[in-house]
This record gives sequence, C-alpha cells and structure tokens, in this order.
Amino acid sequence: MKNSTMSVRQAIVAAMLSCGAGATMAADDVAMLQARLAQMEQQMAAMKAELSKMTADAPAQVQQVQAIETRVAKVEQAAPTAPKVIGNRVFFRGGYTSMTDDRANGAFTDMNDISGALGAAGLPSVKNGKDDGWYFGAGFDFLLSRDTLGLLPGTWALAELGLEFRNLGSEEVHVVGPVAECLLLNEVLSGGLGGAVNCTGIRGQQNLMMLTVSAAPKLKFNEGGKLRPWLIPAGLDLNVISPPSDSSNYLDIGVQFAGGVDYEVLPGITVGADFRYHLSADLTDPEYSSAALAAAQNAGMSLNTDPNLDTWTAGVTLGIGF
Repeated sequence: MKNSTMSVRQAIVAAMLSCGAGATMAADDVAMLQARLAQMEQQMAAMKAELSKMTADAPAQVQQVQAIETRVAKVEQAAPTAPKVIGNRVFFRGGYTSMTDDRANGAFTDMNDISGALGAAGLPSVKNGKDDGWYFGAGFDFLLSRDTLGLLPGTWALAELGLEFRNLGSEEVHVVGPVAECLLLNEVLSGGLGGAVNCTGIRGQQNLMMLTVSAAPKLKFNEGGKLRPWLIPAGLDLNVISPPSDSSNYLDIGVQFAGGVDYEVLPGITVGADFRYHLSADLTDPEYSSAALAAAQNAGMSLNTDPNLDTWTAGVTLGIGF
C-alpha cells in the first residue's frame, strides 16, 4: 500500500510539472504571434499610405498624359503632308510627220513609172512622191524610279509603251492590180483574139501609211516642277508599212530618239510638245540582181532600190496621270 501511494504521488507531481512546462511554451508562442501580428500591421499601414499617395497623384499623372497626347496631336496636324505622286499616265499625241525620202518608183506605190508599157496602153506616167502628212499616237508611261535607281536625284525613270499611226500623203496613181490585169488582157487580145482594151483612167488613191508599236526608256527631269523636260535616249520600233515594198515585205524594225516637255495645267493633267525621229533598219528594201536592174532599165522602168523609211514627227501631247 505504501508503495502504491508513493507511485500516485509521483504521477501527480510529474503531471503538475508537465503542465507548468506546457504553460511556459504556450506563453512563448503567443508572444511570437503578437510580434508577427504587429509587424503585419506595420506593413499594412505602409501599404495604405503608399496607396493613398498614388491615389492622390493619379489626377496629376492623368493630366500630364493628356497634355502630352494633345501636344502630339498638334504636332501631327502642323506637320506638312507629302503630296501624292502621280507617276503613271496615259497620253495622246499628234501633229506633223515627214519621211526623209519618198517612196516613188515602186510597183505598189505608182506602178514603177513604166513609160513604155503604160504609154502603149494609153496611161500617162504618175509618181507617188508624197513624203509628208500627219500622225496620231497614244501610249502609257509607267514610273520605275523617282531618282533613276539612285543615279540622278529628282529625275524619274519611266517605261513608255506607244502606238503611232502616220499618214504620209496620198496620190492618184495607177492601181497595181487592175492595171496589171488590163495589160495582160491586151497581151492576150493582141494575139488574135480581138482588139485592144482601153486601160486609160485605171487609177486609185494610194495612201502611204506607217504603223509603229514602240517600247522605250524615258527620263523625266525637274521633279516637283510644273514644267518637266523629258528625253528618250533610244527606243525600239516595230513598223508596218503600207503599201508593201517591191519585195512584198511590210514589216520593219527600227530605233526612235525623242525629246519634249510637259506642263502641268491641273493636278495630273499635262500638255506639252513632242519631237521624235524614227530610224528604220530598211529590212523591206528589195534586193535586185544586176540582170534585173538591166532589164528594168531596158524596159524604161525607174526602180527605187533603196526606199528610205526614216520618218520624223513634231506635235503636241495631252497626258492624264493615274
């Protein structure tokens, strides 16, 4: 019994001692929590103060931003706007044209002035020696560079595509087909089939014409000015002639050289002057042998062995930009 009582007492003492230790530990935890809570309250107070300051400064910052935006808008409105560049255009041109030489003494132009054969048929000799007239053309200018690929500031480089019709004059001459048929019929009739047919008066209006399709580089000077000279150093020509040459050819190639000036009367609308020289390769020239030339001479025919197709034009232009 005595031992049992001693054990109970020892247990009570141990429990009391343990309760005292636990109380000491709980007090330490509370103190630590209170310190942390005080620190958090200080941080919250600092954050509230910062927030209050930012809220107070917000209207001033908004006003500053609005003032900057207003200044930027004023600068943008005051800044000069670059004018629209109208580089491409369609143009029309027309005026006077002339050949450097005529195309007389051709089979298709005036029946070669065959004095003997035509005289026997009662037809006077007529030559189509016209070499000047009028022309009309149109085309496009396409802007490639405003400074000629960096080589010439203020000088435009353009590509010109053009179509030009030239009427080089007309003459009432012997018409090749009917006259040839009439002479042939007289040859048949002279063989005993009857009397000769009167071929007098078989004539027609013969027009000398050329059609040219061209492509050329073009330099246009004085960017920004109303008066703008221009130059084509060399361009390609494809020519169609009518009537054909004595060799029945009607296609030829050549080179054109041109220059002029444009004046802007309204935005995008120009008037000007245009001068061109068309140098032909004369690929339509007939190739006569010496025997053919001798035979023609014996028959009283005057042959044009070198019909020069070179022409020049001078006229006015109207341009519409787009």
